[in-house]
Amino acid sequence: MAHQNTSDILVIGGGLAAICAAIGAAETGAAVIVANKGITGKSGSSAKAAGILAAAFGHGGLDGISIDDSPAHHAADSLAVGYHLGAPELVTIIAEQGCDAVNWLAQHGVAFSRTETGKFVQLNAPGNSRPRACSAIGGGSAILEVMIDVARRMGVVFLDQLSAYRLLSKDGRVIGAAFCDAAGTPRHITAGAVVLCAGGATGLFPTVSGDTDNVGNGLVLGLQAGAALANLEFVEYTLIYRVNQQLLRIAGMAPFLSRGGRLLNDDGADLLAMHFAGTPSEQIGRAEILRLVQTEIGAGRGPVWLDCTDFSDAVWAEFEASQGDVILSKITAAGGNYRTQKIEVVPAAHSVLAGLVIDPQGATTVAGLFAAGENVTGIHGAGRLSGNGLTACVVMGRIAGKNASVTVRKTPQPNHAPLGLTAPDRLDTAMRTKLINAMRDAAGHGLGIIRNQSGIAAARQVFSKIVDKLPAPQLLHPADQDILQMAILGQLMCEAAARRPESRGVQCREDAMDTDTQWAKWQIVTQTADGGYIWTERVMS
Repeated sequence: MAHQNTSDILVIGGGLAAICAAIGAAETGAAVIVANKGITGKSGSSAKAAGILAAAFGHGGLDGISIDDSPAHHAADSLAVGYHLGAPELVTIIAEQGCDAVNWLAQHGVAFSRTETGKFVQLNAPGNSRPRACSAIGGGSAILEVMIDVARRMGVVFLDQLSAYRLLSKDGRVIGAAFCDAAGTPRHITAGAVVLCAGGATGLFPTVSGDTDNVGNGLVLGLQAGAALANLEFVEYTLIYRVNQQLLRIAGMAPFLSRGGRLLNDDGADLLAMHFAGTPSEQIGRAEILRLVQTEIGAGRGPVWLDCTDFSDAVWAEFEASQGDVILSKITAAGGNYRTQKIEVVPAAHSVLAGLVIDPQGATTVAGLFAAGENVTGIHGAGRLSGNGLTACVVMGRIAGKNASVTVRKTPQPNHAPLGLTAPDRLDTAMRTKLINAMRDAAGHGLGIIRNQSGIAAARQVFSKIVDKLPAPQLLHPADQDILQMAILGQLMCEAAARRPESRGVQCREDAMDTDTQWAKWQIVTQTADGGYIWTERVMS
């Protein structure tokens, strides 16, 4: 028999969006449980993030000279980098509340890089027309440490190493989730509302910048509960470092390029100056940079190198003070000298821009289910503006948590008896490893930076065979549901990529390089009662 807990609000996840959702709900007086697949504060992508948030303060750089910036400029940049597939209503919220998000973190004790006069040091970052990147000292892990302490002092309960394998529903409303612990023992948590903040799906890929355990569980949980899932074809890549043959899984592009770093091919050619002459590096989109790097490597002109040897002492002093422990110390520990040596960079999956469809209140299309962070779509469109990831986690996390709590006050508390467990045999470790490796290899080949129809089809076949091979969800051990969730998500991502016959943002089809104005739309998938899928489209203006 499953163990059971009950709370007003259940937040699934453990990153910045989850913590902000928990605090947002707790601020209204709700009782909150945060259930995390990993170790809160350590696992997930937020803990490995560089700690950069985009916000239109207009404070300028190290010199403290104010610049012309506004939420309208921020929103325009976000929509442009997203190839106008961002939902304007969501993009506007992020832009208008970005400064408040940074100030809120600072008021709770998160330290940011500042000038002598107290202004935020705002750096240039890819895709931004103005310097608006605020750097948290100590990066994402430092932000989490502060905000987790805030949440605990507010009475939020944290339960670690619980993997959600099904959302619980009653009368068409989500009322909790079924989990299993590290030993495979089931546990049910019922709640008045659930906020999904379970991270992205980059763990589906062979090389990642963040946490390999982020395999898209939250996306499939929402889909299987009846929520709409969209933009599955869009996978954002970044650059990570290779030092002395050691891959360092830390985000590698914005922190260096925002301070003036150069990308060189193995012949010493400055790639950004050569291909984007006259365009400041911070105004070049992440997708364009990654395609350029991948093309150089594919043409035999790799490796590609990051060169920061001409940074001034003042730039290094600010960088080392704000993010030295996050990035620079790890390069040093691997035997690199970032001040005097070029550093090899390698493309890695950074974020899946797919997610559940939400409204401005953070509510999904299913009653009782809210979402934030990398479990939602619509903010980034077909490309993410650098710095918007963490800003969106804070803004939409707070909104989703608060509105989930408001909903609970209007809705009777659930009465759901714990369910018994039919415990089939678990997959053995060798089989799990074999299936995971097969899926990561398929995603790497079929859903990479540059794609084509045959590669997408081959990858889809791998995922489909695994879905067909595994038992149905109700016959699969809870501890193995993540394997099935990975296969379902990979299959749908390939389907979405194949259905979009164009290149747009982070989807680059070498067999369909043009951007088609007729495809300025989302592809949305929902699951039917019999387990099938229905695809619809939303045209974006």
